Amino acid sequence: MQGCICPHPPLLIPEVGGTARNKIASTVSAMERLAASVGSPETIVVISPHADDFGSSHAVKTAPRLHGDFGRFRCPEASFSYDNDVQFAELLLALAGDYRKLSLVPDDGDVLDWGVLVPLSFMNPDRIVSLSVVGPYAEHRTLGQLVRRCAEELGRDTLFLASGDLSHALVHGAPAPYDPRGKLFDDEIVSLLSVGDFPALTRIEPVLLDGAAECGLRSFVALGGFLGDDALIEPEILSYEGPFGVGYLVARFGPRPAADAEA
Repeated sequence: MQGCICPHPPLLIPEVGGTARNKIASTVSAMERLAASVGSPETIVVISPHADDFGSSHAVKTAPRLHGDFGRFRCPEASFSYDNDVQFAELLLALAGDYRKLSLVPDDGDVLDWGVLVPLSFMNPDRIVSLSVVGPYAEHRTLGQLVRRCAEELGRDTLFLASGDLSHALVHGAPAPYDPRGKLFDDEIVSLLSVGDFPALTRIEPVLLDGAAECGLRSFVALGGFLGDDALIEPEILSYEGPFGVGYLVARFGPRPAADAEA
């Protein structure tokens, strides 16, 4: 079982980013290296902070075919579609109620948000599973643990992809008002994840979170639940940059595929 953290700026899509994509060349390169290193997992489970909100419940999409495009970013021609791993989604729903009272509901919509589409555009998955976040941070670890249990019961070679950006307040003119706590938050996240210390993510000082204006931490906590002890196997920060005032982190965790490990 492998896991990764991916940013989701639409600028990573060539049709959207155009020449501005050159300003995040480190992220582009890291995403390409990540895609090569994870091999070809049977299922990619993606959790996105921009999925539809179902209140206090996580949601998993259940339609057999999922799709989306970048029309909201004036590039409808950039479109993608994927087969949903419906069996995986159904097992998640079946087990969730008895798994530490985790609230998980079906989402029969078939449209994917950019938090899913951007990182998957670098991958070539056979099937995907799409999950949403909720408000509280800590309970996402339970969701990740449930995903791991389902992957093991199904015997699926699974990659858990945590989609999310770090602080949106790194510089003046960023999407959120500038706050010096943004860089402190990003530095703390990169430091913790460089050694695979996912449990510490839920102990970050609230005052730091208040100023960071982040969108990825819940996804990262879920990834930690999925990885368990595998989080400590070869944690690797592939890139971090924030030229537009938003922190973009690319990282991978867990055992490498056999072919990659032997290379």
